[in-house]
Amino acid sequence: MARIKRKSVVLSAVAAAVALALYAPCHSFANDDTESFNVKTEVKETTAQRHLRLTSSLATDTIMVMQENSSQKYLQNRHFGDSATFPLRLFAKLEKNPWRPAPFMPILERDLECFYGVPSYRVPQDYDVNTTPINVTADTLQGTIDQNLLYKGNVVITQADVTLNADSTEYDQNSTTLTSTGNVLYKAPTYTLSTKKQVTSNLSSNITTVQNAGYILNGSVGSGTAEHLQIDDANKTANIDGFTFTGCPPDDKVWEVTAGDVELIQGESFGEAHNATLRVKGVPVFWTPYINFPISNKRKSGLLYPSMSYSSSKGFDYAQPIYFNIAPNYDYTFTPRVMGFRGAMLQNEFRYMPFAGTRGEITFDFLPNDRRWDLAGDNHQRWMFGIKHFSGFLNNDLTFNIDYKRVKPHDYDYLSDIGSDNAHVTDNHLVQTFRSAYNKEKYDVSLELRKYQSLLPDYASVIKPFSMLPQLKASYYDTYGNLFLRTDGEFTYFNAPNENQYHNFGASRFHLEPSAKYLIYNNRGTELSAGGRLFLTHYEQGDLNDLPSRYRNQLGFTSFDDSVNRALYLIEVRGKTTFERKVFDLRHTQTFEPEIQYRYIPYKNQDHIGLYDTTDRLEDYYSNFSFRHFAGIDRIADTNAITVGVTSRILDPHDREMYRVALSQTYSFVPTRVTLNPSDPINRYPSSPLSVSIDASPIEPLTMHAMASYDNETNEVTAWNAMSEYATRDGFKAQISYRFAQDGNRTLDSRYVDLKQIGLQLVYPITPDFKIIGAMYRDLEQAENIDRKIALRYEDCCYALTFMYEDYNTPDWSDLTREHEKRFGIQIELKGFATINVSGDDNPASTDTYLIDPFNPTNLNR
Repeated sequence: MARIKRKSVVLSAVAAAVALALYAPCHSFANDDTESFNVKTEVKETTAQRHLRLTSSLATDTIMVMQENSSQKYLQNRHFGDSATFPLRLFAKLEKNPWRPAPFMPILERDLECFYGVPSYRVPQDYDVNTTPINVTADTLQGTIDQNLLYKGNVVITQADVTLNADSTEYDQNSTTLTSTGNVLYKAPTYTLSTKKQVTSNLSSNITTVQNAGYILNGSVGSGTAEHLQIDDANKTANIDGFTFTGCPPDDKVWEVTAGDVELIQGESFGEAHNATLRVKGVPVFWTPYINFPISNKRKSGLLYPSMSYSSSKGFDYAQPIYFNIAPNYDYTFTPRVMGFRGAMLQNEFRYMPFAGTRGEITFDFLPNDRRWDLAGDNHQRWMFGIKHFSGFLNNDLTFNIDYKRVKPHDYDYLSDIGSDNAHVTDNHLVQTFRSAYNKEKYDVSLELRKYQSLLPDYASVIKPFSMLPQLKASYYDTYGNLFLRTDGEFTYFNAPNENQYHNFGASRFHLEPSAKYLIYNNRGTELSAGGRLFLTHYEQGDLNDLPSRYRNQLGFTSFDDSVNRALYLIEVRGKTTFERKVFDLRHTQTFEPEIQYRYIPYKNQDHIGLYDTTDRLEDYYSNFSFRHFAGIDRIADTNAITVGVTSRILDPHDREMYRVALSQTYSFVPTRVTLNPSDPINRYPSSPLSVSIDASPIEPLTMHAMASYDNETNEVTAWNAMSEYATRDGFKAQISYRFAQDGNRTLDSRYVDLKQIGLQLVYPITPDFKIIGAMYRDLEQAENIDRKIALRYEDCCYALTFMYEDYNTPDWSDLTREHEKRFGIQIELKGFATINVSGDDNPASTDTYLIDPFNPTNLNR
C-alpha cells in the first residue's frame, strides 16, 4: 500500500531517540534456547599481526584495482590535475565503511566538526536473534562451560552486526545471566550505548537492565542519557527513568529534553512520557505532564510546529497546524490561523495516496470575517479552494495532472492580502488545468483543459487569456539514418467567458506541422543540414464584436474571417563548424564556432486571424536561429533571410568553460511583412538587432553574465541585462544585476514604460556562526522599491535563530495604486527537535524574497 510521507510531530525526536538508542540491547544477545547457547572463543591477534594483515590487504586490493581497465584508462588522462586525484579516489573506493549520516536527524556538513567522533550510521542487518551465534573474544577465560564463564580483558561480544565491549563479562549457566562490567560499550548499526555500570541480561526472561547509560544516535545529532533502563524483549516494552535527549554536542548542551519516566511499546509503535520538560541553558521553557509520541516512522496524529510573524496588513500572524493520521495513505491537517488585523482563518489540507502512482491534495482556506476587506454589502467572507493531483500508469507513460485554484469571485487581492503556496498565476490570472499525456519512444499524445480566473477588476483588465477547452496535441518522431522526421498536430477550442465585454466568444484551431531534416555532413566538429516544414492550419472563428472594443480600437482588427485556411512552408539550410587552438600556457583551449543559416517562408496575410495564445518573442542569440518569429502559431512570419552567428569559448585544462561570447544577427533579403497586431508598423529595416551574449567565470567563485540587443536602425540598445555574482564556499555571496527593455513594463493603469530594474543580494558571514543576509530590488524608471529584505542569522552546532524584516509592494486594484507590505519574523530552530517558522517563509535566512527568487543566468558547461 502506498504511504504518505510523515509530518514531524511535536517531541517526535524524543521518540526516535529513545526507540533507536534503547531497544536493541535485550534482544541482540537473547537466546531462548539456553541448552544450545553457542560460545566461540579464539585467541586475539597482537597489534603487530593486525597491522601486517591490514597492510597486506590494502596492498592486494590496490594492485587489483590498479589492474582494472578503467584504472589504466584513467591514468592516461591528459589532464594532470584530474590524474593527480586518482590516489584519493582509489582509497575512497577501498574504504569499506565510509562515514554516512543517519536518515533521521542527520549531522549537516557544516556541523561535522561539532560532532567529531560520532559513529557512522549503518543499515541494520535482518537476522534471527535466537539462531544467530554469539562470538566472544577476550584476553583470558576462566571457568567451566557447565557453570560460570568469566571473560576478562578487552572483552568483545558479537552477534551479527552488533558488538558489546567490556572490561569483563561473566556468564552464569544456572541463572542464564550475562553480566558485563567496566566501561561497557554497546555498538549497534543505528546507535551506540555506553555505561560504567554493569549491564545485566537474563537470557531466559529476555530482560536487560542498564544503569546510568549514555547513548548516541549514529550519524545523527541526537544523544542523551538514561538513569535506569529496563527492557523486556518478551513483551516488547522498555521503561526508562531519568531520561534526557539533546541535539547538541555532549559538551555544549544548549537545550535538552528531560522526562521523569518513559514507556515504549514497540508493537504499537508509540511511547508515553510523563513530566517532560524542554530546558534551554538549564532554564525550563516548556513542560507537559504527559505526552504520547511515535517510536517509528509511522505517522501519528498530534500538533505540528507553529509558524508566526508580524506584518503591516495582517498584524500578529500565528498558525497552529493540527495533524490527523487517518490511514497510512490518507491524512488531514487542520490549521487555525489568527491574524490580528484581519481575524481568524481556518485552513484545511487533505492528502491522499489511494494506490501507488497516484497522489494529491485538496485544500480549502476560509476567512469568515476579514475586518480589512469587504466585497459589497458588508460581505467580509474570503476563501480559496484548490486541488493538486497526479496519477501515473504504465511506468508513468500515461499521466494525469490536475492543478486547480480558485478564490471567491471578484476577490482580486486575495493573493496579495492573504497569500497562498503553489498558486499558478499567469499575467494576474489564476491558471486552472487538467492535463493527461501518453508518452512513448516515438510518439506522444496529450489532452489539456485550461481555464483562467482573473485577478484584475474589469476597469483594470487588459486582454484576458482564452480558455482552452480542450487542447489535443499529438507528435510523432523517428530517425532513418541521417534523416530526422517529425510531425506535430493540434486541435484547440478557445473560449472567452461571458464577462467584462466578452460575449461568450469561441474559436477552433486545427494545426498540422510535418517536418524533415537531413544531416548532410557531420564530422570533426563540422555539421551541415537541410530541412523543410509545412504549416497547415484551419480556423473556425466567432464574431469580432463579441470581443472587447480594445481589439478594434487599439490592436487594429477590423473583422475575423469565419473560416480560414492557412498553408505555408519552410525551407532551411544550416551549417556550423568548430576550430580550436591552445592559448595562454598551452593547457587552455579557445574555440571559434561560426554558424550560418538560411530559411525561407512565403508571405500570407493573417490580419483576420485572432491572437489566441500568441505573443511577441524576446530577441536573443538563439531566437535569431529560430523560424518562429512569434511565440505561438497564430502568426507564421514570412522570412527570406540569412542568420550568421559566432561563438567563442575558452576552456580550462579540465575542459570546463571559463568564457563564452556569442553574437548573432539576421539579414532579411525581403523585410518581414507579418505583424502581431494589424495596427503594428511593418519593420522595413533589413537587419535584426545584433544579439550579444557573454558568460564568464574566470575563477571558481566568480560568475558573470550579460546579454544585449543593439538596433542598427536606431543605433540604440533596445534591451540588455547584466549580472555578476561572487560566492565562496564559506557562505559569502554578493550579486548585482540589472535589466533594461524599451517599453518592457506596464503600469497598473496599462501604460507601457521602459523596464529599468536593479537587484542586489548579499550573504555576509561576520563570523562562522553569525551572518547577515540582504536583498533589494528597485524599479528605477518608476522610482519604486519592489522588494527589500534583511535578515540576521546565528547558527551554532545545535540551534539557530533568524531575525527577518521585509518590505515589498503589493497592488491595490481598488484604486490602481501600490501598497507596501512590511513583515517581521523570527525563526527558531532546535536541530533534530523542532523548528518554528516565519509565516509564509520556510527559509528566511536566504536571499529569496516574497516576490523574487534569486537567479543566476550564467550558462557555462562546468
